[in-house]
Amino acid sequence: MKVLSIPFFFCLAFTGSVYALDFIETKDGGTLTGTIKHITHDTIILSTNYAGDITLQRDKIVGFSAEQSLSVRLNSGTVLTGPIKHQEQGTLAITADDASLLTQFNQISESWPPSEKDPEIVRIEQAHTDSLRKWSYDAGVDIAGKKGNSDEFGIAINVAAELAGKDDKLRLYGSVDKAEQEGIDSSDEIIIGSEYTAYTSDPWGWYARTEFERDDFEDLDLRALIGSGLNYRAFHSPEHSLELRAGLGYRHESFNDGSTEQSPTFDFGLTHDWQFVSWARMKSSLTYAPAIDDFGDYLITHDSGIEIPLGLSDYWQLRIGLRNDYKSLPATNRDNLDTSYYSRLQVGW
Repeated sequence: MKVLSIPFFFCLAFTGSVYALDFIETKDGGTLTGTIKHITHDTIILSTNYAGDITLQRDKIVGFSAEQSLSVRLNSGTVLTGPIKHQEQGTLAITADDASLLTQFNQISESWPPSEKDPEIVRIEQAHTDSLRKWSYDAGVDIAGKKGNSDEFGIAINVAAELAGKDDKLRLYGSVDKAEQEGIDSSDEIIIGSEYTAYTSDPWGWYARTEFERDDFEDLDLRALIGSGLNYRAFHSPEHSLELRAGLGYRHESFNDGSTEQSPTFDFGLTHDWQFVSWARMKSSLTYAPAIDDFGDYLITHDSGIEIPLGLSDYWQLRIGLRNDYKSLPATNRDNLDTSYYSRLQVGW
């Protein structure tokens, strides 16, 4: 394989100058020709007919000339559009329609072709778009069955809707889990809930949540939970986030035998979202709600799963996970722990 020398590269640059309009002078004495597309805080992008688009570091450049009109923003905020000529070490002469200006290369904040929108306007519009609340939805279903020596059938449906903005989010969710074995019901659970979180002073914020559950196999006619308190984003990025919360709540439970229990509670929780490889994401949630007057009476809910996109679709996913529900003081003749393993087909939009 042949390696082009630096002199040969600059030879190519001058050979293409018949088509080029702009010149960039480097600190080592070289000159590159082409068409300047953009200047940013750190780089200059030069379009050439001999090497395509070249990205140059600004700290290696003395100055530049642009024969075609170029829009530039100075560090002061002034915007001018016109040809630019490099006169001497770092001094640039900008000739606009109604004004001319001498400035230094290091005073150029950014530049763009006059035919394109001002990058500052683009940033403002993007910030406004990012601040708007947007709805997103997802639904999932997992079905299991068996025929032969025993007849079993089970179905679980999960739905959720989320309205998220830059500084807050509202999540509404619900699930139904039903199963039967030999014609006899073996699972019958319904859950609906809502959560609202506002980040008033990021990473700090506050939250409020409610949840209602019915489960005949816990002899539970209704469990109502409410909670509110402080929320903290330990770290937050599209690839990895962890949120912690702590507050106070209230739990009311009514059972199929007519008895009821209620108590004020502490309300602790976390949510963890991690894109640990390009093709899979782990999402986990954990809540812990002990009674204030009796720490031996508590409820723990945990759900953790890995989501894998199906094919090239942005909508369909396979989620494989488990859910644990632990009640320290269950109803008579009921277990403390319910564990569900699932593989769920999900669609989000």
